[in-house]
Amino acid sequence: MNLSSLFSKLGLSITVTQDITLLLVLVFASFLLGMFIGRYRLITILINIYVSFAIISVVPEKYFTDYNYKMMGFLALVIVFTLLGKKLFDIYMSGSGTGFLWRVFAMSFLEIVLIISIILSIIPKKVALEYVSPSSYGYLASETALFIWMIIPLILLIFIHKRINR
Repeated sequence: MNLSSLFSKLGLSITVTQDITLLLVLVFASFLLGMFIGRYRLITILINIYVSFAIISVVPEKYFTDYNYKMMGFLALVIVFTLLGKKLFDIYMSGSGTGFLWRVFAMSFLEIVLIISIILSIIPKKVALEYVSPSSYGYLASETALFIWMIIPLILLIFIHKRINR
């Protein structure tokens, strides 16, 4: 089923169609991540993403002959740090009930968006625009957007921590 053609038949422009499709993919991937990983590992994975991005950002460019290597290096570091799990950062969200579910979904959504934002910022803009619309690229991969997507999960963690400790 091609979502782009379905939305196009509804009279939506290609850019809006791409944005809606990207949003649906993000929501679906967030749901899967939250359910697959669970509350015990979401914050650990967030820390792994930050650490992996920090490491990849300081590796000299001469070691990356292509942006694909840089992107794969980032993803490989996230996976390795996640597999090491309890040996590095073992922090989790506690709680249960309806408030718990929105925290898990929100955190997994922000992690998926952060990963996509980092990947889009690593690959050249011309290549990225083959997969996402220019407006989505601006929301996800511009310097300001990358900064915002790096900060929002931390703000959510502060908000979650305040609500749990009340």
